[in-house]
Amino acid sequence: MISRRALPALAAGLATPALAQPAWPSRNIRLVVPYPPGGASDIAGRLQAEALQAALGVPCVVDNRSGAGGTVGTLHVAQSAPDGYTVMMASPSSHLGAPLLFRNAGYDGVDDFTAIATFATGTAICCVNNAVPVRNIQELVAYAKANPGRLNYGSAGAGGANHMLGVLFMLRTGTDLTHVPYRGAAPALADLIAGNIQVVFDSYSGVIGAIRAGQVRALGVTNPTRWPLAPDMPTVQEQGVPDFDLPSFSAVMGPKGIPEPIVRRMNEAINTGLRDASMIRRLDANGNVPFPSTPAEFEALMRAQRGTWRDLVRVSGVQPEG
Repeated sequence: MISRRALPALAAGLATPALAQPAWPSRNIRLVVPYPPGGASDIAGRLQAEALQAALGVPCVVDNRSGAGGTVGTLHVAQSAPDGYTVMMASPSSHLGAPLLFRNAGYDGVDDFTAIATFATGTAICCVNNAVPVRNIQELVAYAKANPGRLNYGSAGAGGANHMLGVLFMLRTGTDLTHVPYRGAAPALADLIAGNIQVVFDSYSGVIGAIRAGQVRALGVTNPTRWPLAPDMPTVQEQGVPDFDLPSFSAVMGPKGIPEPIVRRMNEAINTGLRDASMIRRLDANGNVPFPSTPAEFEALMRAQRGTWRDLVRVSGVQPEG
């Protein structure tokens, strides 16, 4: 029989293992990038991993798990333990577009994840081939209305962000452009330069070299406000296209249910890194700017954008694969 005098000591002994659990983080953090090495998401992921490692004092290892439009790596994270040791670089394409474009994605890009922090944001530029007789967005709209269906716009693939920007442009302007999907943004830009297509809505980093070389003509940035890296370039909105905004960003998300103290600490680490001058310069070099947020702000952005992406994919007529 255990005496009453022994009970407090026994209770303390039983509680010790829980109290002795190491504080987070006590081991490597794995940052999943759901795309191959070398792309924009991978570059952002490696910058983010360096910043997390510096701020948290443990190794942060990038794990590229590509396939099926980003759904392979994203589903892997959704099914991981919500302990803060497996997180991922998320984007509108992986979390808002892919679940609509793949029937068997296996996850909801918002409800099955914990929003931790946004990292960086970019913009796209509406560009035309030099032979197209327009100098600004108003002239492009007028020319497109005078030639319905005769202007071809290229994208990196059906259902991606630069495809949806074209769909949004047509919705907001009442124009009719013909979508031409490519396997990546680079071949679309090459065909724009060659004159095989007339329009693209492509990332700042993807087209700025061709713009500066005079190979294509820039008409406006898709960001709702002027882009810090190109302050003299007008926006599409200020040229008469209302409510033209489809945010482009990279961010960190984890599986649903990560404890709030871990989310808060990781969010603080990410936002601290975004204030570092070296990080700002490196983001600049890739055409991006810091995009700090709280977890609540990030989740609200994802929920608002989910409805926008659903509407655009429905209007586009893209059929889910798989």
